Amino acid sequence: MYIGNGRLDAIAVKGPFTLGDTTQACMALQWSPQPVRGEKQTVQRHNATVTIDANGATGSKLLITLTVERKNFTGDLLADLTYVISGAAAKVDWSSTDFTASATASAATLKDVIDLINQIDGFKAWALHAPHNLSVNTGYFIDLAETAIKTGVGVEGRSDILHRDVSESVIDTDKKVLFARISLPEERDANAFELLKIQGSCTGDTSGVVKLYRDNISEYGSDGTGGEVYVNETLATALTKYVDNKVDEAPVLRGPCILQVSASDLSVAEFSVQLKQASIGA
Repeated sequence: MYIGNGRLDAIAVKGPFTLGDTTQACMALQWSPQPVRGEKQTVQRHNATVTIDANGATGSKLLITLTVERKNFTGDLLADLTYVISGAAAKVDWSSTDFTASATASAATLKDVIDLINQIDGFKAWALHAPHNLSVNTGYFIDLAETAIKTGVGVEGRSDILHRDVSESVIDTDKKVLFARISLPEERDANAFELLKIQGSCTGDTSGVVKLYRDNISEYGSDGTGGEVYVNETLATALTKYVDNKVDEAPVLRGPCILQVSASDLSVAEFSVQLKQASIGA
């Protein structure tokens, strides 16, 4: 069975992206069982889970718990390991970097959370539909009961987690916001692409903005700021094309980018983006 048309420069449609508690996963997470330096060879790590308590940390802030379940060769269960990240005003590194034992840490931003998780043996995290400087020093997330993390090393073996409560989560003091991470072939790629269209409609456009900007974790400065802004337009409720470029005139951008649709009274939004692979070497 063949999929696609075989063209590297085929037009790709990303979306539709909508504003909802179940559509705005901020982070991808995966886990792969592997031997850990310093741990006895008789120990088998056989499962890992994630639990999210939106207001479980001090001050009713975000609390993320990663649990590694272990057993020995005969199948007897051993003590779980827990790695707990609390939302806070500043990042605090792991209480121990010996990950054969439980540990705690604190994070101020999504980038902090990702950096902390990626230090733990067997875990891999990356940003999805949120910018790296998104604050986690809040309680504006959705609870998640203890859930097994998908096992793998590629894009298919991932768990999309950390959903925002979009009716409470705001930027710029009072603006509700839709975030969508855009790139080719997947959200985290720093690939070059040509931007053809951005279009969408919404309910609520007071002080509204449609913005597209680069958001590459490797280019973040110590102040947490991201990259250059490519699109910055005034939001309208009617179906509107904010970018409408001809194929032979489309600008070449580098991903990953964040599409941000925000307004103080935003309640419904549906947006899509059209792009295609830029020429090799762009």
